[in-house]
Amino acid sequence: MDIKRWDYKLKIKENKNICLNFYKISIVSKQIASAAKAGQFCMIGIEKVFLRRPLSIYSADKKTGNVSFLYKVVGKGTDILANMQEGEEIKILGPLGTPYPVNFTDDMEPVLVAGGTGVASVHFLAEQMKKKGSLYYGAKTKKELVCLSAFKKLGWKVFVSTEDGTEGYKGYVTDLLAKKIKKESIIYVCGPTPMMKKVMDIAKDKNISGYVSLEEKMACGVGNCQGCAVKINGVHKMVCKDGPVFDITAL
Repeated sequence: MDIKRWDYKLKIKENKNICLNFYKISIVSKQIASAAKAGQFCMIGIEKVFLRRPLSIYSADKKTGNVSFLYKVVGKGTDILANMQEGEEIKILGPLGTPYPVNFTDDMEPVLVAGGTGVASVHFLAEQMKKKGSLYYGAKTKKELVCLSAFKKLGWKVFVSTEDGTEGYKGYVTDLLAKKIKKESIIYVCGPTPMMKKVMDIAKDKNISGYVSLEEKMACGVGNCQGCAVKINGVHKMVCKDGPVFDITAL
């Protein structure tokens, strides 16, 4: 890939707080929107911060060029980003990484599983899929649930769990998934590592195929720094370049 071709300096169209410390930021780029596929991400460059931040693509509209990202304020970089205003410029490298494969038989139901900002990755997938299925989304409390109305508007069934019981099923989303999922399903999951490992166990136990999108800290986003290496079937792979999407049986 010609990296220079995909390195843009763009103005922020919108940057708003959607709940607690979750934000959605949007830019306009028909080049990125046309090339983007579900599961991919962009490296976001912020002034006064040395390393860019990887953000999954939440939504992309080829007609308007509108591209959105969902992020959570967890440190200095994202705190600076949260305080940036419409019209200010950010650097964007992308789209990067491997997308979700979406080939499956007509008798299979797509099942999306998300926790935290992992919902951004599967939301873009929900937008792109012609066949609608189910979303299983878990959070610690009701106030941390984001974007549920967006999935419902797209025609997806939504199942929610909260650890404190303030919304939906009380407990872990993986327990809810294990109770409801059917063998005629294909799973797409993104979220905290413990949650994804549990989903992988469920998939293995029920002989269900699927894909996981790994979340790792990244410095370059293109495989040069090798800071996001993980073992896949005993071989080291770069999450940014070889992933972030991997077969659910590979880990």
